[in-house]
Amino acid sequence: MPIADVYRQINKKISARPDVDASDRTRTNIVHEVLGWIGQPDRRLKIVHIVGTNGKGSMGIMLSDIIKHTRYKVGHFTSPVINDDREMISIDGKEINETEFIASYQNILGEIHRHGGDATVLTKFEWWVLIALEYFGRQQVDYVVLEAGQHGLCDPTNAVENPLVVAFSKIAPDYFEQQETNLVKITETKLGAIKHGSTVVSYPGQDATVNQYLKETTAKVGATWYDHKPKITLLKSAPDGLLLNVNDLKGLKLSLTGSYQIQNLSTVLQIVDVLKQNGADIKDVDLVEALSRVKIEGRMEYDADQNILYDGAHNASGVASLVDSLKAWHLQAKPLMVLGFLKDNNWHEMLDELLPFTDSVITVTPDAPTAMSADELAAKIVMMSNVNVDVADDPAAALSLAGQARESTQAMILVTGSFYTLKAIHEGA
Repeated sequence: MPIADVYRQINKKISARPDVDASDRTRTNIVHEVLGWIGQPDRRLKIVHIVGTNGKGSMGIMLSDIIKHTRYKVGHFTSPVINDDREMISIDGKEINETEFIASYQNILGEIHRHGGDATVLTKFEWWVLIALEYFGRQQVDYVVLEAGQHGLCDPTNAVENPLVVAFSKIAPDYFEQQETNLVKITETKLGAIKHGSTVVSYPGQDATVNQYLKETTAKVGATWYDHKPKITLLKSAPDGLLLNVNDLKGLKLSLTGSYQIQNLSTVLQIVDVLKQNGADIKDVDLVEALSRVKIEGRMEYDADQNILYDGAHNASGVASLVDSLKAWHLQAKPLMVLGFLKDNNWHEMLDELLPFTDSVITVTPDAPTAMSADELAAKIVMMSNVNVDVADDPAAALSLAGQARESTQAMILVTGSFYTLKAIHEGA
């Protein structure tokens, strides 16, 4: 059987188990036990664990690219992804291939059977975290950038024992189905990442109460709080990126767009300082080069040739940051929006943010089991506003419809609402 088919069969098999209750703390213990069976690779790796609600992906790719440019070998685990699940795991920017995925899976499965365990209890995300750590350990990477998922107290990334750095991105309300808007309670679900001996870094725009809670937990578990933020001045914001002064570095180009990336960058630079204090040889020239070239698929991703912006913003906070960028750019025409939401996202708040900044929307159905249909979303928009709404019968038609609708204008096309929306459009294209 071809390797690609074997990979697909395995991924289908491990995807069959439904996800678990995010408040079930015992899930982390299960992953920790399996890590012990496979030789505890996390103990041998220098791990930067990135936790939070918004910005993990941006921080993860910036940090990975900086480390890669210093010629260290860096493993990166990220989610969600757009095209193939293998995008979750990469070394030096190259995603894991089918052969290595199968090798890691078989190594883990063999140890589970040898210790009398039950492989069927593991969820898909737990499997992917285990495969990532086994693969990074086997490939002897110098650093690991490990992004937490959206599983709260039971997030399998919390099973790592001794992260070098624990970095908190912006903590904010996320999924509407959780009915939780209290930031302290949301923060409680992230605290399992803080471990004795680690250094804790926090997003500079973090809510003050959240930061205080993080500081208290840091002290309680015997970790170190790092609070030396760089001085960053924004010189220019445009769809193709930001021009900045950073400490003594003048005119630094960050090829990621959106003014909110300044605070993500600040967090990343704090992490870099911690790594340097722990022996990493990271030079300014490599940092500048990495930031000038960094790109993130689906996160404020701008196609200048087509004048299309793709952004996987999936909650009110993420959409608010997107809207702030639209305001800063002073566009000549309101963007035409291609929108697709999940039923369990706070769609009402997201539409409240987006609809005042467009006159025309095309709705699509995201590629996800919990997708809100394009028809249902269109009906909600009609009830809330007077913007023109069209329904794309299939995602492949959305960009074509959008292109036809803006023929007589220079309007930007904005595709947003969920990474699953982007995935549906990418697959249909």
